Amino acid sequence: MKPRPSYRAIDRVEVPPGNPIDLTVHRRIGGARLQRDLARAAQVVVEALGKRRRVWFAYEELLAKITDRRQAAYFDLGVEHGIAGARANQLPGASKSVRGIAAHVFREVIEAGVGQNFLGEAALVAAWSVLGKPSSTPAR
Repeated sequence: MKPRPSYRAIDRVEVPPGNPIDLTVHRRIGGARLQRDLARAAQVVVEALGKRRRVWFAYEELLAKITDRRQAAYFDLGVEHGIAGARANQLPGASKSVRGIAAHVFREVIEAGVGQNFLGEAALVAAWSVLGKPSSTPAR
């Protein structure tokens, strides 16, 4: 098995490679200091595990996979939210209240986790349910 580099090597890394959003977040949260502290703690755990250190590396791989997927999901949702907000504000003739309702519906759809392939269908069903005739509601 190829020897892994020491966690102490992370001390020399100021900013991780990545996109501008990742770099900005890294700086905002004090990521360099936190990474150094985390690297020191991880090194202690690896040394304590001795010959069983593979367990730690397997844990780290799973944690990295979760972290990568979470970051990608945050980024994708942010982009989708921004695009949808911009589109709603570009509709000619839409009143402020209509745009507010559209923003509310959009937030509900995002929170429900509806996939993009079902967005149109969900919006149409919601509109149909609102526009449909009430079956036995007395007129006022």
